[in-house]
Amino acid sequence: MSTRPVTMSRRRLLQAVGAAAGATALSGCSDMAARWGFSGNADTSTVHLTYALWDGYEQVGYQKSIDEFTKANPHISVTIEQIPYGNYQPKITASFISGSAPDLFWVNTPFLADWIHQGMVTDVTERVRADNIDLSIYYPQLVQLHQRDGRLYGLPKDWDTITFYYNRTQFAKLGVQPPHELDWNPDNGGSFLPFLRKITIDHNGKSADQPGFDAGNIDTYGFAVANDPQSGYGSWLPDNGGNVIPKPYADHFILDSPQNQATFKFLLDDLDSEHVLVPAGEMGTNASGNTAQVLFAQGRISLYMAGDWNTNALSQLGTGYRIGTIRLPAGPKGNYSVFNGLTDAINSDTPHPDESWELAKWLGGAKSQAIMGSGGYIWPAIKSLDPLFLNFWKSKNVDVAAFLVAARGQTVNYPVTLGMGEAVQDITTRLGPMFYGTETIPNALASAQRVGNHRIASASET
Repeated sequence: MSTRPVTMSRRRLLQAVGAAAGATALSGCSDMAARWGFSGNADTSTVHLTYALWDGYEQVGYQKSIDEFTKANPHISVTIEQIPYGNYQPKITASFISGSAPDLFWVNTPFLADWIHQGMVTDVTERVRADNIDLSIYYPQLVQLHQRDGRLYGLPKDWDTITFYYNRTQFAKLGVQPPHELDWNPDNGGSFLPFLRKITIDHNGKSADQPGFDAGNIDTYGFAVANDPQSGYGSWLPDNGGNVIPKPYADHFILDSPQNQATFKFLLDDLDSEHVLVPAGEMGTNASGNTAQVLFAQGRISLYMAGDWNTNALSQLGTGYRIGTIRLPAGPKGNYSVFNGLTDAINSDTPHPDESWELAKWLGGAKSQAIMGSGGYIWPAIKSLDPLFLNFWKSKNVDVAAFLVAARGQTVNYPVTLGMGEAVQDITTRLGPMFYGTETIPNALASAQRVGNHRIASASET
């Protein structure tokens, strides 16, 4: 079955059937008028838009941005709806089917392919051309990320990469200088392994590279690896010539490759045997990024591998923490970071397509992204505005420069293909025993690849 979006959405199909059956009664006209924004006079009516997102911290910034938008467009009002991320994809999908979806909504990459395939998001290619929007102002990876068969489904609004957060206060006490460059390889660990030994500390204050180090009583480990293709292992796979899928919209996963097996062996087995990796028991079977953040806040790990969306939370850890960032180490094939970004999709069934496009243009434009960047809410997708975010956090004594270095270096886009949202959940479950140390790496990767391929196949048939 074609992976191009359907020509008639579920809601339009239901509307067409209802109209043919004469189901629209006069008593429903007032409800329809309210939905379409009419109050009896089309020239003076206000169009009401809804805008869905999941992040409460960013919502504060977007409210400031939208306040400026509505000042310039007094005929449009906008209500922001916050939906918890865990419920976001199913709720948006269900609301689209029922005809109550927001006019605009955030799209994260795991949802993107399915929502394009299901006809939920608007193809904005012709609107971009008609309004002469210069896409070269954005990171090209972001434009590519939100395209399918040469068609664009949203303007880039932000980006994120993956690096190590570290506590500058802790490093100063240890007398450790954060390195500008690190490297790793699956044979001897490169310069990364000796660095991890320096920042792994036992209960007597000895580091793992000192005589008398007590490997049975470690207070602070070097770092942790999350069971996550974005903030966990995703950046390490291309470092060694591997990946999650071979290309965007691929019909299969390539998790069970020799390159990936070697990478996971280094990350999970070799570093564990060196006592620099937090024990599996402390990470739990899911080995999530949330667990790693807690361990970092407790001082149990020296390096917290994560995305820049964690910056605000980490900046509030207290006076004992001065946050800095270090770029991930380079592998045999280069120094990669997973690159991702959100877009604001226009509901393909919105009764206000023109007004929704005006809001989408605003959110993807320089004025809005300057508000968001200068307030420390996002890295703007417009490359020239990146210093705004960098300088905001610098003024708060938080160094986020490594994220920008990673963005302008080698990157690999978050994997996008049909069924990815559900596939990630299934793969995480299947890889759990491997992270916990109760299943071999080849068996776990083979199992995860099978369930991932099944998800792609199932999504392609719908």
